[in-house]
Amino acid sequence: MWQGYIQPLVVAAIITCGLTFSVKALAEKFGIFDNPSPRKIHHKPIPRLGGVAIVIAFLLVTIGYSLASPRFHFGLEKIFIFDQKMVGVWLGALVLLVLGIIDDIRGVKPLFKLFWHIVAASLVVIFGLSISYIRLPFGEHLELTNAIWNFQVFHTNFQIIPWSNLLTVFWIVLLINTMNFLDGLDGLASGISTIAALVLFFLSLSLAQPASALLSIIFAGCILGFVPWNFNPAKIFMGDSGSMFLGFMLGVLSVISGGKVATAFLVLGIPVLDVGWVAIRRIISGQSPFQADKYHLHHRLITAGLTQRQAVLMLYLVSAIFGIVAIFSQTEGKVQAFMWLLLVMGALAITLIILEYIKKRTQKNV
Repeated sequence: MWQGYIQPLVVAAIITCGLTFSVKALAEKFGIFDNPSPRKIHHKPIPRLGGVAIVIAFLLVTIGYSLASPRFHFGLEKIFIFDQKMVGVWLGALVLLVLGIIDDIRGVKPLFKLFWHIVAASLVVIFGLSISYIRLPFGEHLELTNAIWNFQVFHTNFQIIPWSNLLTVFWIVLLINTMNFLDGLDGLASGISTIAALVLFFLSLSLAQPASALLSIIFAGCILGFVPWNFNPAKIFMGDSGSMFLGFMLGVLSVISGGKVATAFLVLGIPVLDVGWVAIRRIISGQSPFQADKYHLHHRLITAGLTQRQAVLMLYLVSAIFGIVAIFSQTEGKVQAFMWLLLVMGALAITLIILEYIKKRTQKNV
């Protein structure tokens, strides 16, 4: 059943790989580099804007399959000849692409970025994508579908659903910022996003959602084409233009055909919990929650003595394990897996504190 999805995976990967080569050359020509600083791991300038290749490849491949494949439709609503929900996804991706390019070249203030994150997430909601219900343990679910406003554009009806739309925007913005913060080690954000996309692909197949499966595998292919350029030692960084898009798409994929938010949360659970913990710590310390530092989990793994590759591969393994559990678990099983996720996060935190303490004592005694 999955064999028919190999072609879009390979096509997306090849296009991204070729575009990354071109973007890298342009970044080097115009001097667009990520320079070393005390809060960063790398010690020499690395070209940025790799995310541009990922986003452009995604747009090219998805538009092509929208025109060519009868599988690539998420409902009956259309704008001209394109699926209405995909139009929202493309518009949101373009907003983040422009924002990311500006941020990678000249920098953007955090609140300004957050505003455009909300705009990008709101676009997909306006064009019909939302969380219609939340699954509860033991097979029950909470409905979130009380529409209160209808409007029409291009002879297409749109609905505004208050709670589901607010939750959808919050979820997508949360993942945008999670992947943005996660992009701190070579290959970390791209690798975990690939794992998450593949998990959502296999789950979509099991739920008989061919359009969602195709979108997931195209997205996975776009990232896979970039990973060889980004894995340690990185030849190019994706920058905010890439990390924001990864979070945006993972949020979209977990919602666009329903039923996969819990799965995405399990795969990305460690990064999401890490973002929450770091944001709370910064607020308690009187700092902005958007203030960059080196206290994220992946940074602390390096401080504890792991190499970049070891830290990245360990986090890959954790994400893959919880992703596999999520595929084969029902709602009650996902709740149990989430409890295990909290235990793993707690155990990691305690272990890192002990290792950092031992390392500091050893350095003092030398």
